[in-house]
Amino acid sequence: TKTSAKLFIFFLVITSRSGFLLTSVTKEKENRMAETLLVSIQPKELMSGKIIGLGIVALIQMSVWLGGAVFALNRSSQFLTVASNFTLPPGFLLWAILFFILGYFLYGAILGAIGVLAPNAREGGQFTFIAILPLLIPLWFNYIFTDSPDGFLSIFLSMFPMTAPSSMVTRLTTGNVPMWQLILSLIGLAATAYLFILISSRLFRADNLLSSESLSLQRILQAYLKRD
Repeated sequence: TKTSAKLFIFFLVITSRSGFLLTSVTKEKENRMAETLLVSIQPKELMSGKIIGLGIVALIQMSVWLGGAVFALNRSSQFLTVASNFTLPPGFLLWAILFFILGYFLYGAILGAIGVLAPNAREGGQFTFIAILPLLIPLWFNYIFTDSPDGFLSIFLSMFPMTAPSSMVTRLTTGNVPMWQLILSLIGLAATAYLFILISSRLFRADNLLSSESLSLQRILQAYLKRD
């Protein structure tokens, strides 16, 4: 369905770009590049640079995909008929970009933290599914956004920070979302993303980057609670 397609596109772009951050960090640990980088820059600066740099790449990628889709549809004889029956709410593009950027920051910080603590890419990948599980929930319940866009579950998924990036954008295309819900959801997502960036930056230390210990929930807690 169109609803599931929208959800899948946001899920794919956010998780693929965030996954690149995890891969980049773990590879730099494996080939000892992290040691070289940490000689000249602070761990927090390295983490911030990675998140912002890959975020820009993600925006460019999404723009290319959308541009290619529009170009392909324009060459179709049925495009004008479909376009005439499909309208987006005012400001949709701006909201979509904001939710996408903050969603990427949130999951990029989470996967980046996993990459810092994982001794290699393979072990880090084992925790990826757990990290992105909240983004899968809207995909499993995609029908509710069409059948009941103003129902309790639709509103909850679009307001809860971990599921908001894809859920709120989908709700915008299937119903009229009150402005207060949009703003509150965006504030909650921004606050949660900032919190995880702080946590990730705290973990992004030389002793964690150079460690070869196995990744576990206990180690994550110990690494976070450890004093600098």
